[in-house]
Amino acid sequence: MEGYKHFSHPHNLSFHKSLEGAQLTCTGCKFPCTGTPVYSCRRCKIFLHDQCFDAARSLIHPSHPAHPLSLFPSSTYTAGSFICNSCNQTGSGLCFCCSICEFDLHVHCAYKDLKPKSDKSINPPKQIQLQAHPNHPLLYLPNPPYSDDIVCTCDVCGMVCEGELYNCGVCGYDAHVGCCNLPETVRREDHEHGLSLLHVNPHETFECDVCRGGIAQKHCMYYCMSGCDYGMHVQCVSAKVTEKAPMDAMTFQVEMFKLQNQMKIHQMMIDTKLMGISGLHRNRYY
Repeated sequence: MEGYKHFSHPHNLSFHKSLEGAQLTCTGCKFPCTGTPVYSCRRCKIFLHDQCFDAARSLIHPSHPAHPLSLFPSSTYTAGSFICNSCNQTGSGLCFCCSICEFDLHVHCAYKDLKPKSDKSINPPKQIQLQAHPNHPLLYLPNPPYSDDIVCTCDVCGMVCEGELYNCGVCGYDAHVGCCNLPETVRREDHEHGLSLLHVNPHETFECDVCRGGIAQKHCMYYCMSGCDYGMHVQCVSAKVTEKAPMDAMTFQVEMFKLQNQMKIHQMMIDTKLMGISGLHRNRYY
């Protein structure tokens, strides 16, 4: 079975479309995993909802625009827990945190306020055909029949679905109303080329060039078709770029070891070549 990497856990995780009947809790948000896509490490009893697995490593949140929030696998406080500044409830799993201001958000509370807003003055069509899901039409559901303990995520952007959405009754495919009307091309001031909407992500793994988080292969993305290998989540088009984290000590040592080996091999090749040239010179005189 194919393995998936997540920064919060050292082992590969396996993907399951659903785990019906299993009484499991997401390690990230602490909500039940029943009936939802999940990534798991059975050996360590680690389970992550689809959205928790795909959560960006950093984001600019409207409730705390002064500084970017960084995603941590657990609380950074010595108590081992935090108080969410959105719902005022205690948390112990994945946490979006501002270390400067001691501002913290549950991962689900952070994404709840980032969902695309649809225009309430316009009645969405009852049925649409989406390029990202061409096999079946999607039906408009003004009040989806989901229970409070099930986290529903948009299969276009990967963020939480709350309220109205489009749904495929055959495949269980869900999409925000706003995500069904994404522009085919967009531009960013920090990139010279236009970006095209990829309804089918061809990359097995791809790091968003804005938030540095991974883009799941099943989600849509914006990508530069001019050969720049530059792309991003659909929700990151207007976000600020997050600088890459500095290299940790272990990674630095590994990279230095590789570099030293390459230098040794290169020097050996030079020495061998010089020895060959020296031999040719001797043959000319003897």
